[in-house]
Amino acid sequence: MLDQSYIGKKLPTIRYQVDASKIRELAMALGDDNPIFHDKAAAQAAGYPDIVAPLTFPTLFRFWGGSAAGAETRSILEQMGANVLRILHGEEQYEYFGTLHPGDDISGELEIVSIDRKDGSSGAMDMVKTQATYRDQHGAVKAIARATMVVRW
Repeated sequence: MLDQSYIGKKLPTIRYQVDASKIRELAMALGDDNPIFHDKAAAQAAGYPDIVAPLTFPTLFRFWGGSAAGAETRSILEQMGANVLRILHGEEQYEYFGTLHPGDDISGELEIVSIDRKDGSSGAMDMVKTQATYRDQHGAVKAIARATMVVRW
């Protein structure tokens, strides 16, 4: 079982600069050709100041490729006792308070909310629930992300 002493622990604050190219790349990867994700003029015609990030964009903040935040998250999970090769994505929910646009300088703090043991047909699993609050450069909350990771044993 994962180390229960991590419940309530907040990981160090991460920073992410929202970039238009990453917004477009994610929209393309999702197969979403909505012009508000690709074309500034279309986004402005829809009432936005610039192109808009797709709704799942906050996932990039902590898990982006080789970023320090991604490495830090993996390191914490390993310190808790998890084999990162045996982690599955359980679920993710986003609560939005504003849209994300190029130039937003996002800071976020991830908290480990709970760790629950479940027995499945293939063996024991720990369900790790997290919550991250993401703020823009003005301190305004833009999104709260809640996620469950499944650690298989």
